[in-house]
Amino acid sequence: MVGILVVSHGGLADALIASVQSLVGNLQRTRGVSIWPKEKEEEVKDRVRKEIAEVDDGDGVVILTDILGGTPTNLSLSFLEKERVEVVTGVNMPMLLTLSSYQKGGSLREIGRLVKKSGRRSIILANELLGFKRRRK
Repeated sequence: MVGILVVSHGGLADALIASVQSLVGNLQRTRGVSIWPKEKEEEVKDRVRKEIAEVDDGDGVVILTDILGGTPTNLSLSFLEKERVEVVTGVNMPMLLTLSSYQKGGSLREIGRLVKKSGRRSIILANELLGFKRRRK
């Protein structure tokens, strides 16, 4: 089973996990790492390393991060060579829901691609979808 690690600024990681769990129940092999201002990089890296070890049962870990170029992503990328991980940026609830449903099937790379696709598909301009048009004044 592929492990899930959500790494974010502030409390976003734990909030996303809690929100998804309120919809589908307990998520297996899933953890969050919240990074707070003024935390030391090495301490955060140690926490990420520890959580990877906790959720990885040998099939690898998909790490979902909040923003490309941010500390959570940059720290997570440092594990690409040493650990069996995929890092997907721009985490949202649909991505986490998709990941939780595919944890038991497919390769780590395939699952990473499915999660990326799910995230992209879930971002829409709702008024366009509904055909809503504003009146001009």
